[in-house]
Amino acid sequence: MISCTTLRSTVVLSAGLLLSGILLLLIAEGAARPVPTAHIALLAVLGGAVALGFGFALAVSPWSRHYFDNCEH
Repeated sequence: MISCTTLRSTVVLSAGLLLSGILLLLIAEGAARPVPTAHIALLAVLGGAVALGFGFALAVSPWSRHYFDNCEH
């Protein structure tokens, strides 16, 4: 079900993935095997971008407009 909570959760998930990707990249610089850690960091950052893009597409789609009419920001 699409709701305001779904949209907020998507934004929080995106921010969490971005922060975890940045932290993993910082850890990868001092790790013994930096390449796998850097790949996981890249996947986390890209996953955050995909989640945010999905939330944006969900918010601007015309068929979901009536679900977001009563949202209090």
